[in-house]
Formats: sequence, structure tokens, C-alpha cells
Amino acid sequence: MSITRGQFLRSLGKSLPGLVASTGVATAAEAIFRRVAQASPPMTPLPIERIPFLHKVQTEEHVIALTFNDGPVSGITERLLDALAAHKSPATFFMSGDKVVAAPDLARRVLAEGHELGHHTQSGRKLTELPDLQVDDELDRAEAVFRDELGAQAAWFRPPFGALRQDQARRVQLRRMRVALWSVDAEDWRPQPGPEVTQRILEQIHPGAIVVCHEAPASAESLGDTLTRLRDANYRLLTLSELARRAAA
Repeated sequence: MSITRGQFLRSLGKSLPGLVASTGVATAAEAIFRRVAQASPPMTPLPIERIPFLHKVQTEEHVIALTFNDGPVSGITERLLDALAAHKSPATFFMSGDKVVAAPDLARRVLAEGHELGHHTQSGRKLTELPDLQVDDELDRAEAVFRDELGAQAAWFRPPFGALRQDQARRVQLRRMRVALWSVDAEDWRPQPGPEVTQRILEQIHPGAIVVCHEAPASAESLGDTLTRLRDANYRLLTLSELARRAAA
């Protein structure tokens, strides 16, 4: 249905008596818009939902996830895998793309023995110090390495140094990964006797814990004893995805 210019002016005249005749159509229309704007409440921005970072799982079961960062590392990863196999225990390995390229057969062995792949960027650089384009590059290059060398895609992402902003977490989410941090820190990245690593883990362990270790000499030395003592304390190891499903159940 169309109306004539005269009908439009008469309609404005009824809404704003005398205004159309004295100031013209454009000014009258502006006046209408001002009145509407004054009558409308100010727009409140919708809150942006925070992306959760998984530190642990709430459960009463004695189940935990053992995770390893910064591999694979020749001479270390083999020892970790041997200890895990001897105890029939799974783990989640957060690999970096550069290290998979350097030791692809070792990375394939990790997956072949039933362990879970995690994403730890391409080079292990601290993402909070990088511009967005470099963050995307760190994520995408590692994804390509995992796809090409392992035929796999990680479901979990762990930022180097545990440092990640919310806007960067959204970039991770767009790549269909969840962010996993930890609740128990083995602090095995520094040189120390293996028994200290075991004792540190046992002092902090709790149901639903995510334990962060590194592919480092101290963990390679201590893992067998750590697994024995965890078993003696009635703890059972799961992959990170298996542990997370305990929270969803």
C-alpha cells in the first residue's frame, strides 16, 4: 500500500502540529526520530560469555589425568611410554608441531599405544606476547603437522606457560578445541632428583586432578615409582577426555 506526499504530510502534521508547515518534512522527520530516541532506554551491551579453562574435574572417584607437555623428545618419551605400558596407564601428551616434525615416529608411537594427543602450539612460544596473526600461525601450523604426520586432530589445547587471554581462547574454540590447564604441578621442568617429582605429585593429588608434567629427565626417571604410588593410593589414570566425561555424566 502506497501513500501520497500529501497524506504523509498530513500524518506528520497530526503527530507534530504546526511543525511540518513551519520547518519542512526533513526537519519534522528528524524531530520524530529524536522523540523516539529520547523515549527508548539506552542499549546495554550483551555480556560475552567467558570460555572456561579446565583445571580439574569435580568427582569423588579416585580418577586423575596425567598429562605431559613439550614432546616428543627422543630419549625421554620412550621411557615415559615404557613406564605407562608397564602400569597399563593412559596419558595425554601435549605435543608441539616442531617436535613432532623432528620425531614423527615417536609421536606415532604415542598414539599407537593408546594415549591422547593434545595441542601445545607449533613452537612453544608464549601466546600472550604474540600478535593475533602469529597466534593463528602457531595454532594452524601445528594442526597441519598433526593432520599430515599423525592423521589426528587434538581435542584439547594447552597454552605454553599456561598463558592465554580470553580473546585468544576464542581462536582456540573456533578450531574445535577446549583449553586444559592443571590443578597439580609436578614442576619437573627444572633439574632435580626424580623422587622429588614423585613426592610433589603425591602431596597435591586429589580426585579429579589434572597433573601437568613435562617430557623431562626428572619425570622419565620418576614415572614408574609415581605410578606405583598412585596405584597404592587407589588412584586410576584416565585420558583427559575420559576424565572430562566424568564431569559431564
